[in-house]
Amino acid sequence: MKKNLLLALLLFVSGLISAQTHSTEIWLLDITRKDGKTVAANPYQMTQNEHYDNQPCFSKDGQFLYYASMPDTLQSDIYEFHIRKKLIRQISNTPESEYQPQPIPFSKGKLSVVRVELEKTQKFYEMSLDGSAFELLMPNEDSVAYYSWMNDTTVGAFMLNGKGGYLQQFDMIPQQAIILMEGGFGRCLATIPGTNLLTYVQKGSDGKNTLMKYDMSNEERMPVLEFPAGVEDYCWGPEEIVYCGDKGVLYMYDTKDENAKWVNIGDFSKSIGDFYRLAISPLGDKIAVVSFKGEKP
Repeated sequence: MKKNLLLALLLFVSGLISAQTHSTEIWLLDITRKDGKTVAANPYQMTQNEHYDNQPCFSKDGQFLYYASMPDTLQSDIYEFHIRKKLIRQISNTPESEYQPQPIPFSKGKLSVVRVELEKTQKFYEMSLDGSAFELLMPNEDSVAYYSWMNDTTVGAFMLNGKGGYLQQFDMIPQQAIILMEGGFGRCLATIPGTNLLTYVQKGSDGKNTLMKYDMSNEERMPVLEFPAGVEDYCWGPEEIVYCGDKGVLYMYDTKDENAKWVNIGDFSKSIGDFYRLAISPLGDKIAVVSFKGEKP
């Protein structure tokens, strides 16, 4: 088990270094809807350096964007971007590395983050918005990679334990974990807005990636849609619309439409280039995408 954990940690850190080597940048797009048609436009490059800027997440009011950045080192901190003023503020400044910032549902003015400790364990923390205070949320878990809040006290988490990692449901009260599956799923976890339904990407042996939803009230799992070939990053917008990117094109999928299909809402192959990770504002009027150069990180 220790050998598997060490290997998984090395792969996770290797992926982060690879992303930095390829240079990832965050862009903002406007999302407008008119006459039943959705259009993405006005790409704005939010970050501009040759290193790692990634994992964007909007504040609850949509005024700020939080993200992880390595401006000039291999150590990551959390930053805040004021969308209207276009100002960047560094939040954390620690010897450790922080990733995956998300607003905490039950706590005003605090973020949850994954911290890579100096001994390389990965812990799940709560941090203040001024970066002055950190508190462990899952003291007995040391291999958190990715996560999504399902409700005020529960997260769905990608854990690095085991071969291919575990997908688990973790309840803060009491501190206990339920393993949902081992291997065969992607890094992107998200909760459908307004629900406690966790979604994840199931990777088939045939190469197809399927978006699955998990209902913790009855432990039921159901397929939602199939992604374009090779796509595994997505985000949920208002009205249960899913967004993803492929070869510089932004797509949407209306899950409430019985005849839904992937719809091209903006081609940014010449302005932004390739992008993969996404985050959308609470009102659905802005979307952040992460561009990369070379192979997908």
